[in-house]
Amino acid sequence: MYLARVLGRLVSTVKQDTLHGVPLQWLQPLTAHGAPAGKPIVALDRVGVGPGEVVVYITSREAAITLDDPFAAVDAGIVAKVDWCDVGDARTLEG
Repeated sequence: MYLARVLGRLVSTVKQDTLHGVPLQWLQPLTAHGAPAGKPIVALDRVGVGPGEVVVYITSREAAITLDDPFAAVDAGIVAKVDWCDVGDARTLEG
């Protein structure tokens, strides 16, 4: 599982049938301290999050488990919204 901040929603008028009605979000992966980590990615949003929120996402084959059809072609899926994160003595990543 990984942390990311939602940059915004991605709209696609044509997508695979198994993704019909499933929102897509642009995510900026983060370190545990909230710094950007790598390039933005696209992930399925079955949780219902919005821009600026911090989320937990999964990748690889497990990402398709967030859908009704676990055989969909999916690389990343949001599985939780982060309310806050304790790292040592500092409370960071408030969503």
